[in-house]
Amino acid sequence: MELHLSPQLPSFATLLFTIAGIVNSLTNSIVIYLILWKSLSMKSFRYYLLYFQLTTVVVDFYLNFLMKPIPIYPVIGCYTTGILYNVFGVSSHIQMMILIVLIGFQDVAIYIIFLRKHQTIATIGQRRKIRKLYYWGSIGFDHLYVFVAALFFHLGKISKEQQAEYIRIVKFTRSPTNALRLFKP
Repeated sequence: MELHLSPQLPSFATLLFTIAGIVNSLTNSIVIYLILWKSLSMKSFRYYLLYFQLTTVVVDFYLNFLMKPIPIYPVIGCYTTGILYNVFGVSSHIQMMILIVLIGFQDVAIYIIFLRKHQTIATIGQRRKIRKLYYWGSIGFDHLYVFVAALFFHLGKISKEQQAEYIRIVKFTRSPTNALRLFKP
């Protein structure tokens, strides 16, 4: 089995990323408008929603315009065709590390929304309400955890030679008879 990449894949994927980016920009703009001017009765909870929506805007813009990842199957990996690579020459590894941080912040935003919702419900029954120190400490820890995860990803970078060897091994193990040979001592 050999690894063959379709020459049409990058141009087709770039077109799809551009279309998705335009549609995402429009829908995100509508949602931000609704959060800011049509949800005044939600009081402070709307700011939690706004934080999530802003992280979504940043992730969408990053994926659709700055990164534009093109997957390489069957290898677990990708190369990028976005502005960061074409204009600034930023490596795919660094771009993926940035993506981990952005998606991590998006996950933390979802967690914060659920945590705030829990706190609101807990005040009704006066049970299981989290102290402010633990509440804000949890939010701070989760943001710190995202940076630590990205740092570990960055430290796991391998050289071009190791990448080529991995691709060779993956191609080698795709046949059922060769799958076990790789793991024998």
